[in-house]
Amino acid sequence: MCYQASPMLRRAALHLAFVLALSLLAGAACLSPTLPLPPPEPADTMRPSAEAEGVWQISGNCMPGARVSVFNQRTQRGVIEDDTDGNGRYHVEIEADLCDVLVVWQELVNEGNGEEQSEPQAFVVEERTPLGVVNDACP
Repeated sequence: MCYQASPMLRRAALHLAFVLALSLLAGAACLSPTLPLPPPEPADTMRPSAEAEGVWQISGNCMPGARVSVFNQRTQRGVIEDDTDGNGRYHVEIEADLCDVLVVWQELVNEGNGEEQSEPQAFVVEERTPLGVVNDACP
């Protein structure tokens, strides 16, 4: 004798299988790896400060809301700037000489994920506008 499921029981089994499949997919999405936080772009604008000798004004793009750190390898000093307006730009003033090497990185605090920090990226201090380097004084 063969047992045959009622149509109502079949629908309930299909519904349960569908719910189980959806929950497995949702769980897999939570476990999928995320891309690491990229470093901010190297500065697109650098110029000597008009107000203080030996200080450079440096600006570039970052993740909106990021905390950007810029560190001068020669002087072993750095500055930290928060993108408080969330526009994805950083603006810092740092003690530097022409051709010094600066290192920049950014940090983001994500709800539930804690703090993410990018890899550092180095660039050379040289007068620059968004159109490019003003003079090629550095090797």
